[in-house]
Amino acid sequence: MMEMNSKNARFLARLGSRGVLGQAVLDMAADGKCFFTASADLGRTSGFSRFAEVYPDRYINVGIAEQDLIGIAAGLSADGTPVVATSFAMFASFHCADSVREFLGYMRRNIKLIGLDSGMAQSSGGYSHANPQDIAFMRTIPGLTVLSPCDGVEIYLALQAAMEMEGPVYIRLTGDKVLPVIHKSGEVPFQTGKGVELRTGSGIAIVGCGSILSEALKAADILEKNQISSTVIDMHTIKPLDTETLDELVKYKLVVTVEEHSVIGGLGGAVAEHLSEKRNAPPVLRLGAADVLPKAGSYEFALTQYNLKAEQLAESIMKKLKEWEK
Repeated sequence: MMEMNSKNARFLARLGSRGVLGQAVLDMAADGKCFFTASADLGRTSGFSRFAEVYPDRYINVGIAEQDLIGIAAGLSADGTPVVATSFAMFASFHCADSVREFLGYMRRNIKLIGLDSGMAQSSGGYSHANPQDIAFMRTIPGLTVLSPCDGVEIYLALQAAMEMEGPVYIRLTGDKVLPVIHKSGEVPFQTGKGVELRTGSGIAIVGCGSILSEALKAADILEKNQISSTVIDMHTIKPLDTETLDELVKYKLVVTVEEHSVIGGLGGAVAEHLSEKRNAPPVLRLGAADVLPKAGSYEFALTQYNLKAEQLAESIMKKLKEWEK
């Protein structure tokens, strides 16, 4: 497997999320890991081109038939062999909902399902392709691990961790063609179910997942200039949630969640559900996709539309702090 350092962190960022996925499966196979890959007519899009050339007997293209993708992956994994199955996130989740519920949930097949271009990456295709609700569905499936890595390093490590686990995993890939470099050193203490503190502050806590964390970190810089000190947590595992870290956040006056997902049922919902059971827990401000149908447009346009750019995030946080201080 690739060594994680600052040089490779930049290299993986330039590959984009799909390229990182392709690099990871190729490296794992070269290291002797036994598994299959499968896609719904998205081999090149998934980054599987080189893998398919080197290991043609281990790549299956099921065609444009996403529900068949899950069923075939379930058959291939019947003996416990891992299967990395990919499709665009909006199809891998809602179009395949019953298959995911049965094969990943009820039958607990060893499928690592990758949701490509989740969040707003496909916003130019309109509502049919924008996918800000997949976490809400996936985290309700019993026994399904849900990961949302923030940059190329974490995508690489998340897939590696998923392949070492027995049982189903959903990995949500977000971001534009070039990924942010959040873990600049490449050294990440990646552990499923354990968040990573990216920044330490004393006033508020910002909990985020996925590539939008780059905007959250910029927002923290803006807040610092306005005398608001922020801790920023990379909550790359949505399920199982890192409740120990969340319990430590009760000392802050405000917990903010930031995600490229609907404000209903996503990371914000999971955090709010947990903290609602805690005595004297701080209020939770959930920032993400509003409960409206998005307009088609570029990735940057979509983020701006949902007030997810750094300046907008900072403004929303400062506005809420002023409201609660009255």
